[in-house]
Amino acid sequence: MPRKKISLWLLFFLIFVSFALPKSLGKDLSISLKAKRIREFSTSGLSLVFYINIANSSSSSYYLSKYDYRFVVNQQEYLQLQTSLEEQIEIGAKGDSLISLPVKITYTHLFEIVKEAEEYNKAQCYLTGGMTFSDGRKEKGRLPFAFSGEFPIFKPPELDIVSLKVQEITIGGADLAFDISFENRNVFELIVDRISYRLNLGEKPIGRGEISGDKNIKSLDKRVFLLPVLVEFFDVGKDVYNALHQPSVTCSVTGEVEIRTVWGRLKVPFGKSKKINISRTS
Repeated sequence: MPRKKISLWLLFFLIFVSFALPKSLGKDLSISLKAKRIREFSTSGLSLVFYINIANSSSSSYYLSKYDYRFVVNQQEYLQLQTSLEEQIEIGAKGDSLISLPVKITYTHLFEIVKEAEEYNKAQCYLTGGMTFSDGRKEKGRLPFAFSGEFPIFKPPELDIVSLKVQEITIGGADLAFDISFENRNVFELIVDRISYRLNLGEKPIGRGEISGDKNIKSLDKRVFLLPVLVEFFDVGKDVYNALHQPSVTCSVTGEVEIRTVWGRLKVPFGKSKKINISRTS
């Protein structure tokens, strides 16, 4: 949904509901958006938290007793919620109170409702609803709110096995170099802190290792990493020796990449199997 359309929709909504506000409540209390934050960011989803300020201009306290909201993504309802508070929240006289409304978003559920969202880099959304207040004894009315927002759609890095080079081979072992690439399909940068990996030739495991250190993969870019492996044929068997003398071989790489984003750290598993030509040092 274009940002302009969302803004117009919210404007018409607020104009409409303003005529239905309880006069005393609408005069004493006002609701505004203080900030939006992304929390609990993971490969499976995130929480989008709306921090809402409630200003009380009267000389008496009010109490938030319940609230309700609809969370809409690309004009399709993702979530509807109604909550009555066991302990009412006091909105003190002549002051401001900050409350948070977190919306839990799981990508699997989102893609079922908004199928096209899987292709997006980020999704536009809005939160509409109302807060009901009391004076501590009885309800005084409900005030509406409407806020727009957006959140990222995380895409795991895409792995590819680029090359396998036999740098040295003897009857007892081999010095190999694998090049693998990770493609960042997101519009934000990924900082790679660690890559742990396991390598197979055919069905035979030949080694494992770890790459550490700050490495970045720029937005919508690709980066190649070198995985060195020393193979002892006594340990891995004759099949690996024979495979390395062929023009090509099936390789598989599995493991986990630990990355940093602007919203926190992620551990992303990966796996790739591919038949690849073997290059050799002359």
